[in-house]
Amino acid sequence: MAQVVLKALSKSWDSVVAVDAIDLTIEDGEFAAILGPSGCGKSTTLLMLTGVYMPTGGDILFDGARVNDVESRHRNIGIVFQSYALYPNMTALQNIMFPLRFQKIPDAEVRAREIADLVQVGELLNRKPSQLSGGQQQRVALARALVKRPNLLLLDEPLSNLDATLRLTMRAEIRRITRELGVTTILVTHDQLEATTMADRVICMNAGRIEQVGTAEDLYLRPQTLFVAGFIGSPPINLIAGTVQDFILKAGSTSLQVSCATGEVTVGLRPEMLIPSEHGLAARVIHVEPMGRETLTTVDTDFGPLRLLEAVARPNWKVGDRLALAFKREDSILFGSDAQRIDGAMADLVGSVDA
Repeated sequence: MAQVVLKALSKSWDSVVAVDAIDLTIEDGEFAAILGPSGCGKSTTLLMLTGVYMPTGGDILFDGARVNDVESRHRNIGIVFQSYALYPNMTALQNIMFPLRFQKIPDAEVRAREIADLVQVGELLNRKPSQLSGGQQQRVALARALVKRPNLLLLDEPLSNLDATLRLTMRAEIRRITRELGVTTILVTHDQLEATTMADRVICMNAGRIEQVGTAEDLYLRPQTLFVAGFIGSPPINLIAGTVQDFILKAGSTSLQVSCATGEVTVGLRPEMLIPSEHGLAARVIHVEPMGRETLTTVDTDFGPLRLLEAVARPNWKVGDRLALAFKREDSILFGSDAQRIDGAMADLVGSVDA
């Protein structure tokens, strides 16, 4: 398989910078996900890895060898696209074997059938794409990418055309297959659930730059930038912004004591970290949203609207109810005026009132 290293990798068109001098190492056999909103540079990065785009600057190395000038067909990469891109006039078996057409492989069909069995389409090989479901077509596309035994597998939004239930199944299947083969895999997606459930590490991108690299837990509980805190998590994090004076961030009759003396700060609190309490931040319920096993409640406070997520199927509150909210100081996250996390900084609720 392959270790992938990007060194100051850039891509721009005239004055438009799509990828801005990113550095990244993906280890041999690792499953990594590049996650970010539309236009963040993730697909451009993938297309540079494939050889479709030439970098404007920097280097791409596979196992220490620079491949900037190596043609796509010589990079030994397997690609699964957002659209299945199967040939409609070919059977599933012919589609899987297509990448081997110019290679003198005596057991090409045997290899194709082995891969088909691995992705669980072995009984569908005589069917054409129009006779397959979306999930079956995706499995055939995955088999086609794997049949030439690539050093690197690239997945470009591979599950976006599937329904929610099938996406759940295919996430587990793709992870099982790549782990079984030990192939280095890079998933490009805007879906945080795909990235966090499938990948060993997540690379969160924004505006052409890498904001943070880490495990799903790192990005959720220890976001290093305000962007990561806001992008990762559903429902989104609560953000309380204001100016600190003498370690106090005040709004109305409520105050937060923060461990930084002065300046603009933003306090982040995940919705599940807010806890109904006898004493705390006074709140009035303005919206209740049952979500099956959980309930999302939006409340109005001196600091503005906040979201409270409780692990209850039946709502505890109704619109108009008043309650008090508390939180543990170690669950708070503080960001400075530069949108970077202030390491070690936390907030405490002081000057609270009863609901």
